[in-house]
Amino acid sequence: MSTYLQYDAICNELEAIKLHDHESAAYGLWNAILGVQFPVAQEYIVRPQDQHGSQSGARGFSDLHVVQYRNNATEPEKFLIVQCKRAGTESQGAVWEEAVDQLDRYLRATHGKRAPAARTPVYGIAAVGKWMRVYKYDDINQCVLNWAPRRMRWNRWNLKKNDAQVQRILDEILRNH
Repeated sequence: MSTYLQYDAICNELEAIKLHDHESAAYGLWNAILGVQFPVAQEYIVRPQDQHGSQSGARGFSDLHVVQYRNNATEPEKFLIVQCKRAGTESQGAVWEEAVDQLDRYLRATHGKRAPAARTPVYGIAAVGKWMRVYKYDDINQCVLNWAPRRMRWNRWNLKKNDAQVQRILDEILRNH
């Protein structure tokens, strides 16, 4: 199975991320990975800094939001948010908690009032430096839950060392959103 690491630019970008780099280093890496996984030729768009309203009227901006225009629709199907945090903070629980809290708020703001018939799977990725965790939005409880594909244990994944597992996760999201 080939992975996103088959692309030299992605490998170079991954290697270029250094301790305490700004979050924008992760934005570039994830924008490239998502662009490969969700190509514009198949009607996907990766939106940086997408704005989300919330029930209280406060607004937030997700780092990367992946959408697809299915069947010539004028409104896209929104199905994946990636929230990035800077390298060097991977061992700080509060950083992961902040990323998950942001995913939870943005996914709830975007999908919290969906009609039951419109409930297709929606995902979130917390990306901290060269690591990631993946979540699935729970429509009933309106929150994100730890998630991994069938026969895979939920975990924190390194984008270089665990590229096969990360690719499997991305493939599962591609097939089932």
